[in-house]
Amino acid sequence: MPRTRSRSGQRRPPATPNQPRTPPAHRSGAPAPHEFKPLPDQWTIHLHTVLNLTILTLIDADGAHRHITFAPLTTLNPSGTTDRPAQTLEEITEPELRARAQQLIDTFYQRTATAQANADAFGAAMPDLAQLLNRLSETAPSGPASLTRTGLTIDDDTLTVVLTLTASGPAVATLRALADRCPRPADTPAEGITQDLDPHGHLTLRLDQTRARQFLSWYRTQP
Repeated sequence: MPRTRSRSGQRRPPATPNQPRTPPAHRSGAPAPHEFKPLPDQWTIHLHTVLNLTILTLIDADGAHRHITFAPLTTLNPSGTTDRPAQTLEEITEPELRARAQQLIDTFYQRTATAQANADAFGAAMPDLAQLLNRLSETAPSGPASLTRTGLTIDDDTLTVVLTLTASGPAVATLRALADRCPRPADTPAEGITQDLDPHGHLTLRLDQTRARQFLSWYRTQP
């Protein structure tokens, strides 16, 4: 795949595969100009045009859709429906679509930075996270019917951390009891935690970043 070119036409050094480049620093004391960020290496923007609407999808090197936006057009597409990929912004010759494509890339970088900041904040608040999750697994009854999975993900809408705990058998009651015993500060909304019990008896407990931090901080103090 060709490397991304800057607006000056010079080649940029390759970034780490599948990772966005770090924006260049600007001189202190002067206002920061708008930095036009390029596509990460081996990423593309897919443009799907129907009549007078174009759907722009940011696709990573593995083919996963990372972000999407829409661009209304001032004229109808004479071909009805068209599809085309763009590996650089320079390949998008229409000014309106190129501006929307740049906005798509900018939004992706902003979302990535926000998600990373939230994950870093959670990690800083929970430096003993691995020990707490291991201890939580040991609290549940041992054997095949126990706390079977823990995991951390990022909510695609809020860009915050989600803690997921899954239990089966006798561990379901243990996990529910822990969740019920954990106190909730008065200024914390009632939402932020969900419990799903499937027909096979597996309980999945999901806690948003605030409730996960409260739950694990409380659990840390338990004998």
